[in-house]
Amino acid sequence: IMRTEPVHWARAFFPVGSNCESVDNNLCESFNHAIVDARFYPIISMNEKIRKKVLVRIQEQREKGANFRGKICPAVFKKLK
Repeated sequence: IMRTEPVHWARAFFPVGSNCESVDNNLCESFNHAIVDARFYPIISMNEKIRKKVLVRIQEQREKGANFRGKICPAVFKKLK
């Protein structure tokens, strides 16, 4: 490792932002938890169930966003309180 420039391995040279894989891990774990019931179907049926679930979630989030009128979202406001 000492023969390699520190830019390639030292945390001090990493770009600013998330330097932790927990964001990716949490996203993967959330996705896996959401599709756990669909994973036991054949591949075509599984993909169709996941597709439907994703489309329903997108629509629910779109409706929530359209109805939101505050400056701070409820989840963040609850944490701030």
